Amino acid sequence: MNIRLVFLIAAVIVFSFGSGALSFFYGGGIGLEQAYNDNQISIVQKTYAGSIPHNVSVKNNGSQPVVVYKGTILKSEESQDLVIIENKKISPNSNDSIQTYCIEPNQKAIPQKTLKPSGTVSPEIKQIIDYSNPSNLQNATKSQLQIWIIVGKGNVNPYSGEAMALVENQGIRYYQLRNNLSIAKNSVMEQFNMTNTTIKNISSTSDSSSANKWFNDLRQWLRLNLGI
Repeated sequence: MNIRLVFLIAAVIVFSFGSGALSFFYGGGIGLEQAYNDNQISIVQKTYAGSIPHNVSVKNNGSQPVVVYKGTILKSEESQDLVIIENKKISPNSNDSIQTYCIEPNQKAIPQKTLKPSGTVSPEIKQIIDYSNPSNLQNATKSQLQIWIIVGKGNVNPYSGEAMALVENQGIRYYQLRNNLSIAKNSVMEQFNMTNTTIKNISSTSDSSSANKWFNDLRQWLRLNLGI
């Protein structure tokens, strides 16, 4: 029997005991949301409006490692909302930088404002993140616009918030952004088999059921570590 298949079956069995089991594969640790609720961490916006990707600082003040999963939503009352786009483990009593994409295009990012974890994004946004390349500005911008299309249910105002800041930061014109948003919309509709009607009903957040969350986290770990 294929060794990967054996491992996959074993992992599913282990993972069924709870989402915390995934931390075992990272050498121990607790999830970001649990750490936040336990006052173990602080999360701060670091980059200015228009940055792609954005960076946030996660400071772990506790005695346990904190495991960060891509797809986790970070909300702010003053700055913009973000989604984490990488998996990482933050050691105790340390500070690390985490890459994110914007999921609130009408709000500008404000450095030094605090954020808090709050659920996960939809499978569609997770898929866009999985196939994005944040180290390549052109590719990352394409992924960012596709996420905005989903969040905006097909429509994004290029003259406000983070969208406007993107124009200023990248030195492009508004007609170019409008054209790129149109391309992003067509790409999202084709990729996820949507129409102008169905895209208006798409959700930007994930099903909150535990089983769905476990499966998505397991799928991410398998892709990262086994290439499955």
